[in-house]
Amino acid sequence: MQIQRWCQRALLLAVAAAAGWSSLYTPAAPHAQAGFFSDMYQGIKDITELPSEVNELKESYQQTQDKLEEANATLEAYRQQNEALLEQNRELTESVAALTTAQQIRENQSRKLRIMIITGVLLIAGYFVVLRLIRVLLRR
Repeated sequence: MQIQRWCQRALLLAVAAAAGWSSLYTPAAPHAQAGFFSDMYQGIKDITELPSEVNELKESYQQTQDKLEEANATLEAYRQQNEALLEQNRELTESVAALTTAQQIRENQSRKLRIMIITGVLLIAGYFVVLRLIRVLLRR
């Protein structure tokens, strides 16, 4: 802060010296000096306002940096969450595949069991039918 004040004072002194120097070495013929002092005043005013503009820019830069850090943190959190969800999705896919395989095995076993039961019932029924036919044929 002290350096800024010192720089401002040095710059103001340099501008004042330049103005004094130029006023000492002006030619004898009158020149149109309209606006010289107002231009010098405006220049000094602009120079003195620069630190506040620089401070505003620094604050804006810091705010932008903070927002960027927040965005990066949010992005990292989303990335980690995405990785966790991908892992969970992979596990669920494996579980679904295992359950589907188990279901197919159960259905195949159930179908085989039904076929065996129906075949057994038909064999027993066929046995009794054949016995009755043989008895009927032998009685005649």
